Amino acid sequence: MSILITGGTGSLGLYLAKAIIKQGLGNIVLFDYRPDHSRVTELPDSIPIVAGNVADWPDVVNIIRQYEIREIFHLAAILSTESMENPYASFKINLEGTINILEAARILNVNKIIFPSTVATFGPGLPEPVTEGAPQVPTNLYGITKLSGELWGLYYHQQYGIDFRALRFPRIVNAGRAGFGAALFPSSMIEDAVLKKDHEVGVPLNFRVPIIYIKDAVQALLLAYQAPRIQTRVYNINGILPTAGDIMEKIKTYIPEAPLRFAKDPQTPPLAIPLIYDDSKASQELGWEMKYNLDGMIVDFIEELRKNEKAAA
Repeated sequence: MSILITGGTGSLGLYLAKAIIKQGLGNIVLFDYRPDHSRVTELPDSIPIVAGNVADWPDVVNIIRQYEIREIFHLAAILSTESMENPYASFKINLEGTINILEAARILNVNKIIFPSTVATFGPGLPEPVTEGAPQVPTNLYGITKLSGELWGLYYHQQYGIDFRALRFPRIVNAGRAGFGAALFPSSMIEDAVLKKDHEVGVPLNFRVPIIYIKDAVQALLLAYQAPRIQTRVYNINGILPTAGDIMEKIKTYIPEAPLRFAKDPQTPPLAIPLIYDDSKASQELGWEMKYNLDGMIVDFIEELRKNEKAAA
């Protein structure tokens, strides 16, 4: 019997796979639409890496049967910017893919599904800190598909006994998440500083977005996976809330020559989510505690990127 990680060769999937191996939690199988074999060099050669699409019902059934999957980390998803650019693909992967995983779990006796959701399932204007039971009225497509996944998962738990557990994360910071969306600037700032790329920050100095480091996100997923019993099915996970100026200042503490600068007239982008979340239930029921503050996140991010640069040289 094995643990399946969908989206397995993405950044979160690979960090999770390494953590599962390190802790000896079981055999794993990585499942990805376009597996990036160049990124799995740190994993044992014996780990199966299977190409397939969660939106393709035969692909999902076949991999669960072939590898006798009994637990699933369902990470495969199209993220926020890509969802806006391709709504139908977002529906197919984020919603239909999740339903395929749940239905296959019901038919093929999968015991447990761990599902990373997002704080984007909440809309603006809520009292902070936002609790798990606050009204969910997402204003972007990614949040809509993730809220739908939460509701389908809860239904399959109530009706069929699937042990569905979800975590609502803020924006996850890690290498490879560079881009132009409002929530993407922390990752791109750090990555470009290490790679010595000229980088113009497109948000104001005082712009804030809730973020969490990828290693904390993995820790939370494993705590949800390992908890023997839970009361709350969908947990908020709070992050940190630095300004863009805080991030740049901290980066330049470690990379003084980083070619980072703010745009002359940056526009404050709309951020249609609350900033602060109550994650006391995750703390009480799962033992969740954030380990990486802004300083720790940037130091570790820099070390990871430099290690990868050396490995690729």
